[in-house]
Amino acid sequence: MTNFFFSYFNIIVLAVWIIFFTVVALRVLRPELLKKISYRCLITSAISIHLLYGVFATWLQYIAFSGSSVGQVLVNIALPKEVPFAWFVEWTRPMFEGAHGYFAFYAFQHFFLITVALLALVGLVTLFFSVYAKYRPALFEEGDIAIIALAFLISGWYGSLVLIPLAGVFAALYVIIRIVLKKSNKVNLPVALLLTVPVAFVFAIPILSLLSLYPLLKL
Repeated sequence: MTNFFFSYFNIIVLAVWIIFFTVVALRVLRPELLKKISYRCLITSAISIHLLYGVFATWLQYIAFSGSSVGQVLVNIALPKEVPFAWFVEWTRPMFEGAHGYFAFYAFQHFFLITVALLALVGLVTLFFSVYAKYRPALFEEGDIAIIALAFLISGWYGSLVLIPLAGVFAALYVIIRIVLKKSNKVNLPVALLLTVPVAFVFAIPILSLLSLYPLLKL
């Protein structure tokens, strides 16, 4: 079983997100099919998937380290004082000074930091649109803020960084096409963001690399 997870871990994670995105898309586009599933439940599930990814990745890394004498040392030692910390997380250093500190730091840096950054970004985006909705309530319907939060959660850290620009491009193209066809050019922002998620999820890193932003934003 362990070998199975080692071999197919990334594929399993991708499959989980594809299934989850499908459920969210159906809930938004065909609410009558999944009306019993609340947006709060979906958001909780999305956050849980991110956290469970970190837990399982940490478990697999622990097994990998424990399989060698050098790895066993890394699992048990404290974090060396020479390891640099960014100024805004320097206060966390004492948490890694005890036994297993190096491995805890390694797991946090590689498997949880990106989730912390994503949740912070989702929080800021949700706060912004929540405040904006109070001043322009006619532009938002019930559940729209939750859909926006879900779009960012599914896109992941890198996808979230390009989600709004990509959605803007697609929305503009949609409006142009609708104008040419002489139909309503109204665009639902939450739905536009959600439908842009697969593109952002797949092409975020190539886009950021093309713009020379990936090295600066890599976590």
